[in-house]
Amino acid sequence: MPRKHSQQEHENHERWLVSYADFITLLFAFFVVMYSISSVNEGKYKVLSKTLVAAFTGQPSRPLPVQGAAGAGGPPQLVQLPPLPVAGEQTGGARREHEALRRRLASIAGELAQRLAAQIRAGQVQVRVGAQGVSIDIHDNVLFASGSAELGASAQPLLQQVSQVLLKLPYQFQVNGYTDDKPIHDAQFSSNWQLSVMRSLSVVNMLIAQGVAPQQLVAAGYGQYHPVASNATAEGRAANRRVSIVIVSPDQPTGAEQGRVVAPSGATAAAASAPSTSTHGP
Repeated sequence: MPRKHSQQEHENHERWLVSYADFITLLFAFFVVMYSISSVNEGKYKVLSKTLVAAFTGQPSRPLPVQGAAGAGGPPQLVQLPPLPVAGEQTGGARREHEALRRRLASIAGELAQRLAAQIRAGQVQVRVGAQGVSIDIHDNVLFASGSAELGASAQPLLQQVSQVLLKLPYQFQVNGYTDDKPIHDAQFSSNWQLSVMRSLSVVNMLIAQGVAPQQLVAAGYGQYHPVASNATAEGRAANRRVSIVIVSPDQPTGAEQGRVVAPSGATAAAASAPSTSTHGP
């Protein structure tokens, strides 16, 4: 009698789960290894050992707590961080340095006021201390003839007194030229701005000739755009025609300078509220 064919074995469609489970196990072990070697310490090696044993033997284990580098097993200790500085607040050392610099600038202004006492009493020169530093404002008629950028005979002795102070200082010096708003247009100058620039350059060249280092000097012209008085009167226009030599403070803030006037005796008086010297163009 013919032999009956055995019943066909049923095909298992879920065999892929075995390979998938093995893959997930190996992937888990791989990430545990990567985590452990990212920061080497004894606690993480213990976690690695226990996890690998559990992954490849199927024996469950209770995970051990990871100890830090100290490994003392005690409660975590809080790290005391220094307080964050408040915006605009100065530390004690910075405040002392700032006050020392202010005293130094006041001392420089006092020395200049003593050297230029005669010109200050005559209303030809003004010495001011402000946020920008120390400013020596010189009326144009002391230095130049009307409409000219060539220094006159009285300019050299006055600038000599200034340069003797500048020679002792490590700061930057900016020479600013200003005019009134009366238009100028001749063969030499096409505008007040050009006249103010050439006047500041003439003063810079004189200071260099008297020994001031060129790398400490800056020349700038502002024309009629920064008046200190009204141009509606002759007195106001005369006040606006000036050259300002600024001993620039190392920690000067941005913005317009507001300061106090230093008298020859060293006393101070409140400065006028008119616009003051700026290192920025109009």
